[in-house]
Amino acid sequence: MQLNVDYGKRQFIVEIKESAGKNLSITVYPDLRVVAKVPKGQDKQVVEQRLQKRATWISKQLDYFSAFHPLVTERKYVSGETHYYLGRQYRLRITRATRPEVKLKGGFFMVGLPEPDNGMLAKKHMQIWYARHAAIILHKYIAQYMSRFIRLGAKEPTVKIRMMEKRWASCNNDGVIVFNLDLIKAPVYCVEYVVVHELCHLICDRHNAYFYRLLEKMAPNWKKCKERLEASVI
Repeated sequence: MQLNVDYGKRQFIVEIKESAGKNLSITVYPDLRVVAKVPKGQDKQVVEQRLQKRATWISKQLDYFSAFHPLVTERKYVSGETHYYLGRQYRLRITRATRPEVKLKGGFFMVGLPEPDNGMLAKKHMQIWYARHAAIILHKYIAQYMSRFIRLGAKEPTVKIRMMEKRWASCNNDGVIVFNLDLIKAPVYCVEYVVVHELCHLICDRHNAYFYRLLEKMAPNWKKCKERLEASVI
């Protein structure tokens, strides 16, 4: 069952799930889903009233997670396009080559391909290049901070890198951190911030007061980094 909650000009769709508990709980997920667990048999009007009272909190949580949705510019992978790496712009220059090659040279992404007009092939090999460099930089920052988190009881995470449509990164309860491949296109201090943010989730899985105290301790400039990340168009 779903309920609609109005908040000013906004409307939230809340998924309702019955539970054996006595209290109503609301969770806003990073993919912007809103789920309310309600006691079995709870009157619909009571649920609606409770959700309406929490509308301000729901709105703030949705706004927070929306900031982690990358603003990705669609590209055709042809010469002359602008592509990003660690916050800097580079022009794409595709030339004919006997075997695929990607490298940075001056202000250019130099891509050599057997089929220089094949945009999908260019995209594939640029993503391979991005993934290789992302792994190096992400593991560097994890190594830089990990000892501090281990002292707090965290275990070494399993790190994965892949394309993600709606998030810069995620961390699950099994200690698996997944980073969006596009993160490597953001400014380097934003990359560092996202790493620290996800490492904090090894200690605290919620965005509560303790989480933010920990984040403030580990990355005092996190608010500026977050604001910059929100404005990043990659």
